[in-house]
Amino acid sequence: MKNPKMKNPEPALPAPEIRQACVTYSQEGNTMGTTPEYETIDVRLEFPLGEKDGPFIVLKTKGWSFDDPKELIALINRTKQVLKTGYNI
Repeated sequence: MKNPKMKNPEPALPAPEIRQACVTYSQEGNTMGTTPEYETIDVRLEFPLGEKDGPFIVLKTKGWSFDDPKELIALINRTKQVLKTGYNI
């Protein structure tokens, strides 16, 4: 039985913060055959200063190619949306 006069000796723990999140995308290789059969790109969001300061964006690719730079921006935005809402995008 707990003594009502005793305080909890353990301080409350702060909520955990996300420090890194990564989404890997894949697509068929380009039609010229200069990339693997499937191309991949990792879009990693790093929060070295905490979530409040926003992420650094790190890209790692194996042959991923774009026809338009807007496609890259769309992948980055999609990754940020996944982080906000979970998988339901």
